[in-house]
Amino acid sequence: MIDSQLRQSDWNYEETVDRIEAIIDRVESGELPLEEVFEQFGVAVECWQQCESFLARGKEQMDLSIELLAAEPDF
Repeated sequence: MIDSQLRQSDWNYEETVDRIEAIIDRVESGELPLEEVFEQFGVAVECWQQCESFLARGKEQMDLSIELLAAEPDF
């Protein structure tokens, strides 16, 4: 499910981080009933996993690009 969400063209890292921060603010404010806190925690964890996966894929792509550049002969 997470990987399919990351492939969507409308997914945005910064917006997802903002969503996590908004959830944290709501939970910390004490305005949510306990059941909602648990539900929002689950949403925040899923968003965090999406961000982690996005960053890991980006790092892999950068590492590969660096390896390819290092293997190229100097011009």
